[in-house]
Parts: sequence; structure tokens; C-alpha cells
Amino acid sequence: MKKIVFVLFIVIVGLPALAQVKGSVHTKLAKYYANEQWEDCAFKADRMILQEKYRNDAEVYLYLAASYNKIFLMGLEDSTLLMKVPEYADAYKLALKYSVYAKKRDRKAGFYFPENNDMLEEIAISGIYYVDHYVAIGKVPKANSYVRKIMKTHTDLNVYFLHGVLSAMSADPETAKVVFDSVFNTMDAQKPSGIENTDFMMLEGFGLYADYLINLEQPMLDSAKSITNRGLKYFPESEMLKWHLAKIDNPELATEKPHNELKAKMLKEIAIKLPGENDDEDDENEDDEE
Repeated sequence: MKKIVFVLFIVIVGLPALAQVKGSVHTKLAKYYANEQWEDCAFKADRMILQEKYRNDAEVYLYLAASYNKIFLMGLEDSTLLMKVPEYADAYKLALKYSVYAKKRDRKAGFYFPENNDMLEEIAISGIYYVDHYVAIGKVPKANSYVRKIMKTHTDLNVYFLHGVLSAMSADPETAKVVFDSVFNTMDAQKPSGIENTDFMMLEGFGLYADYLINLEQPMLDSAKSITNRGLKYFPESEMLKWHLAKIDNPELATEKPHNELKAKMLKEIAIKLPGENDDEDDENEDDEE
């Protein structure tokens, strides 16, 4: 497999540590998770779902998803983990897959969700690695494919807006318009509460879209200014968006673009080296449940 060497914001530092699933009845899994024994927790849960009595147990799937997400983050900081367990290269895909399973198993009972939605949110935030990587190498539809997968696990206005921006950048203006109209109408009326952890995704979307419009073969500077001013309406302190306005007015601006401030607060910047995916993989290829 190809190697990806990438510097990005990824290890979640802005979220509180979660000791266990709320409403947990599986004490062994809860203990492993609380003790940050992510690999043991994943191994135990993996063995449990092979047994008939746990095949529809939402809690086991949630622990499995959350543990694989932690393993994914561990692998970003220490790539030697992947040398020991090559299967962990797919840890994030498994986190997404099993989180969807957990939601499906709990759909009727409603015992674990929405009480444990914060665990799903953390999994969603971790996916910014894939989004950042594919945007950076010019594979925007692939980045949007990951956002769509993430939305099956957790979605809110911020994640939805990033999907809209990537749709616009992927020559899908119809989807982008639907998303933008919905997001802007909601934000202009009243921003939903409880989505602060993913605010950086909306701010990232404004930055990406402004860059895209500015750098078109025939730059759409009026549109870039309009979307940037819209972003500043929601994030008035953003130095990144202020820089975009300055860049639109002065294309020769030499000042380096500031980082996404909210992203820097939520995620730590590290250098990583991971096995790459098959970039020719079908973007719409989703894991079937059974």
C-alpha cells in the first residue's frame, strides 16, 4: 500500500474523556474502556458479537466502534502500532461501520441513544483526517464520500454544511444549494445549541469554499466575498476568514493564511505516516450490514 505522510489536526483534545457507555450493563467492556485499554475492549467486543446472544446488542457494537476509533487515533500518533497489527489500518472504517450498527440495534428501544451521542460525535470528528487528506490531494468527491459516511454515524448543522461545500466543489450545485439554503436559514434564525464541538467543520467549509472560488480558472471573486462575509457573520472573530477578504481585495497578498482557529482548539497538530487507501476505490461503496 502507498504511504501517506501528512501533517494535520487530528488528535481530539477538546472533548472530555468518556469513562464508559451511559447505561452500560457490560462491566468488562466498561472497565476496559474506562482504563483506556482500547485494544482489549475491541478484542472482547469483537468476540462477543460472534455469539448469538450479543448479535443485536447495541452496547457491544458501540464499545466496538468507540474502541476502534481510539485505536485509529493511537495509530496516528504511533504508526508502529500498524506494523504490529496491520488490520488496524482499517480501524476508522470499522469505527464508522459499528457505530451505524449500534444505532440500528437501538433504533426501537432508544436505550443508548441519544444519551451516548457524544461518543458518535467523537467518531465523526476523527474522520476529519480523511477529509483533509483527500481535499489536499485534490480528490474532493472522495472527501465528500467520507463526510456522507460520517453523517450516517453523526450529523449536525456543521457536518451538513461541510457536505454542502464539498458538493459544490465536486460539481454538484443542486445538492450544495439545498444544503446552503437549509443551513443559512437555520443559522440566521437561531443556531442550534450543543454543536460547538463541530463548529470548526463549518468554519473549515467557509475557508475551503472561499479558496475554491478564488482559485478557479476564472475566479468568482464576488461569490468568494459573499460567502466569506456570510462566514464572518457566524464567526466574526475568525482571522482566517478576515484573511480571505484581504486576499480577495489583494490577490498579491503575501501574508500567510492563518489556521482554522476553532480546529486548532479542538484538535492537536501532529505529523503522521499511515498506509494509504486504494484511491481508486468506488466512492459510493458502502459496507453492507450483514
